[in-house]
Amino acid sequence: MKRLQFVLIIAIPLCWFFFKLLPVYTHPAACSTANFIYAENFEQFKIWFFQSHNQLIKAYDDSNNFLYVFSLWIFIHFLKYTTIQAALAISAISMFVSVYLLHRIVDTRFWSINLLLVGLLFMSTQIWAGALGDEILFQGMLWLLAIRSFWKHRYIWLMIWCTLNIVARPDNIFVMLPLIIISFTDIQEIKERDRRKFINRRIRRTITFLLLPLGVYYFYRFLYFGKILPYNWLHHHPLIESQQTLWIFSVDAFNYLKHYLRYFVAPLAIGVLFYFLKERMKMHLRYYAIAISMLIVPAIYMCTFPQTENIAFKNYYAIYLGLIILSLLFIRDFRSISQSITTAIFVFFFGFSNAFVMFEKTLQSYYNNMYYLSNDLASVKRATIATAEDNFLTWMGNWHTIFYNGKHEKNPKQLTANEIIDTNADLVIHDNKNFLGKEDDKFFVYGLPANTRQFEKQRKPDNSLDQFFYKYAFGVPVDKQKKVYFFVRKKSRNSKEIIEILNSHSGQKEENL
Repeated sequence: MKRLQFVLIIAIPLCWFFFKLLPVYTHPAACSTANFIYAENFEQFKIWFFQSHNQLIKAYDDSNNFLYVFSLWIFIHFLKYTTIQAALAISAISMFVSVYLLHRIVDTRFWSINLLLVGLLFMSTQIWAGALGDEILFQGMLWLLAIRSFWKHRYIWLMIWCTLNIVARPDNIFVMLPLIIISFTDIQEIKERDRRKFINRRIRRTITFLLLPLGVYYFYRFLYFGKILPYNWLHHHPLIESQQTLWIFSVDAFNYLKHYLRYFVAPLAIGVLFYFLKERMKMHLRYYAIAISMLIVPAIYMCTFPQTENIAFKNYYAIYLGLIILSLLFIRDFRSISQSITTAIFVFFFGFSNAFVMFEKTLQSYYNNMYYLSNDLASVKRATIATAEDNFLTWMGNWHTIFYNGKHEKNPKQLTANEIIDTNADLVIHDNKNFLGKEDDKFFVYGLPANTRQFEKQRKPDNSLDQFFYKYAFGVPVDKQKKVYFFVRKKSRNSKEIIEILNSHSGQKEENL
């Protein structure tokens, strides 16, 4: 009970800070809007699909985290939460449970390690930039649930949490498999006469709590969607992303990994690697299992797909959690001086600086001009938008959306300029005003500032708490020239209304080529 009280004392202020004070959490990330669309459509139409513009709505799924979206729907349907409230609730619960699980995994009576654990979690650059509506905090909780069961030798619960992880994201099988395999090494602690019974029991539990539930789930998915895995799931056409590839690996993703290891977690990674090299075969296999599951597998796997929507290196959150767990276990179990030193170096020279850099960048979401623009454009009915990525307008406006890079399509195809024009979209969005080339004579081209700080002056607040956020938000310089370009079709029946709204958000008409 004392541990739970400690977690409450630590976690509640954290949740209060992130979800009550931090302004960004009233402004979801644009890349998270797909989760909202799925949950809201399922609530309204009782069918799992992305867009409702077709007359015959057909089941469709390319969500990155099925279980997270389903959880959003549970809060919306049963508790009558708004979508934003549901996302806030899930993120808060995920953070609280994650803090609690980390304490149970490390399981130490030393307050210094407990406080260090919470500090490491707090300074996680992924959590500092954990965008509202994004599934990473929820997914981190699922990983920790499985790791705790694995570390405590609770095989049935390990199977249950592995099942939920794989239901959430099918690629979690790569993270869970080392834990499952190493769990069978418990046979070494069993007497010879009981080993056959041990193996039979483990096999029955694997079938009952892992293989059978997953078989039923994927069989139902096949009947409902016509296929097992989500469409274009994660590996959606790397060639469309124009990234250089080497066999199945993305060179761009590999560079992201190098940058993350070098500038974000280098001391932690060096300390963990050094201790493995130092102890080698003296260390229990369970340490190696965590290292393989949370460090090696994610590092390799994350290099196989494009880095779109990788907010603040969120794809490497598994690596961060793995380094935290192993570092603190080494300090607890081996009183490792070298590990303590490298962890301290991370906290004082990497952790604080990285956390506040990401904090400043995250605050800029509050000044995202697209968010406020989309609120007004939502008043335009029965319009069509052509865009490359998820954005607020595709969610708030409930517009018919055409993804000209093939995203959210069963048969993805990148559209040419002429093909985009032939879609008769009322509005085309791109970050290059010459995107349509010589064909843009059919559109009015408007450039809008990407950040409201580019055209609005804000008075310094009187409240000391608001001044704290004001200081760090305005500590980040804004690129005055950065714009998002809107191509408004001249013959659109909605063109006049759209142009008026664009002008009200400091839109400026650009000259055609």
